[in-house]
Amino acid sequence: MKGLLLNQYYSVQKSIWVYALLAFVIPVVILIFFEGSMLDRLAAFVAIGFMVSPALEVLKHEGKSGWSKYMATLPISRAKVVQSHYLFFVLLLLVGVGLAGAAYFIATHLFNQVPTDYFFVGILSIIGIVLTSGVITYPLTYILGAEKSDMILVLGMGGSIGVYLLTYTIFSMVFNEEGTYFGSDADLFFGLLFIGITLIVFVLSYIVSLILYKRKEF
Repeated sequence: MKGLLLNQYYSVQKSIWVYALLAFVIPVVILIFFEGSMLDRLAAFVAIGFMVSPALEVLKHEGKSGWSKYMATLPISRAKVVQSHYLFFVLLLLVGVGLAGAAYFIATHLFNQVPTDYFFVGILSIIGIVLTSGVITYPLTYILGAEKSDMILVLGMGGSIGVYLLTYTIFSMVFNEEGTYFGSDADLFFGLLFIGITLIVFVLSYIVSLILYKRKEF
């Protein structure tokens, strides 16, 4: 497992460090010099969205280099391969959350700029969107092959945003019809609900990917 994770890291090492720098600097600049709920959301989106991008790039590199086919000949269980992909994805997601927290700390403690609650709502939303992109991307990769990673990445990112917007629309319609009023906590409630749902689906996606990859013929 450690070897698989290191291989993924080294294949996108430069991207990770570039995205990490951007995922830290841009949110800090936004939180310090700009104000507004949408900009606070943007800061959270940049921190996590940028950081997780290299995890999806790994699939592209494996497809172009032929590593995905070569890996099937190695004495490594296919379960370990799938686990390494999902684990690497989650690790970079956690790094992104950490960078968002670091940006918040610097803005509040060093520059006395306190972001609005929308910053935390943005973190919840982007975690849900990112998890959804993984739910879509990994099973499709194991079905269609890493060679089609470019198309799959577009479908994953576009599909995750579409799922988020559709879920938010349904959420708004249902609770408005029932007369439920959350006030300023509505977005926070939706964020928690959305991330809870996506976590469950993400685990199911892992199980499906495991089954698909074990049955895949190279």
